[in-house]
Amino acid sequence: MANFVLVHGAWHGGWCYRDTAKALRAAGHDVFTPTHTGVGERAHHSSQAITLETHIRDVCGCIEAEELSSVILCGHSYGGMVITGVADRIPGKIKSLVYLDAFVPQHGQSLNSLLPLALGPEIADVFLGAFRGAALEGNSGLMQPIPAEKFNIDAVNREWVDRRCVPQALATFECPILLTGAGAAVKERVYILADGWDPSPFRYFAARCEGQPGWRVTKMACSHDVMVDRPQELAKELMKLA
Repeated sequence: MANFVLVHGAWHGGWCYRDTAKALRAAGHDVFTPTHTGVGERAHHSSQAITLETHIRDVCGCIEAEELSSVILCGHSYGGMVITGVADRIPGKIKSLVYLDAFVPQHGQSLNSLLPLALGPEIADVFLGAFRGAALEGNSGLMQPIPAEKFNIDAVNREWVDRRCVPQALATFECPILLTGAGAAVKERVYILADGWDPSPFRYFAARCEGQPGWRVTKMACSHDVMVDRPQELAKELMKLA
């Protein structure tokens, strides 16, 4: 049986993988859904000082504390930034990387620096203005969640997602990822594109990964929150790597 570590995206928490984790566990796999510092059930630790590096260390800490190996590591959206850093820190513990409608950064790039590349400067400026504007309000340093409707999340799930999402530090999006290149040792990589919403920056990353050595690219016709709207289908896709 396999070890799965499922990493959530911005404003979410481990809660968003509830049904996917249930399906994987029912098939006999070990599943961990760590929550980043400052969100989810750890929202009481929220701070403008939290960075991408904080969240990379959160997930490394989970893998190390649980003494996991041969991990199938899945990151959603912003979580792609996180799992890239994790693979660079502890490549010997990672079997496969799954980018679930996620950012795929290179050394020195931040999430916000990737937006103009993925969306074009005009659309990116709208998002960047919203993120930075929210962080300026009351000098909070925190970004407000993007409403579930904007990601085309199924209507039946939108209230749950909006209720559970919380503000997150702007610094997590501004912090550049620092990579040694050790993560290249992880040879099995999958990109899952959520093909049911726009404007999506993730089409850019799927296209960039297509045809690259070690990569497999697949599509799912659904909203950005694949694990919320299509948990069973996602579990089946993940189990292909077990």
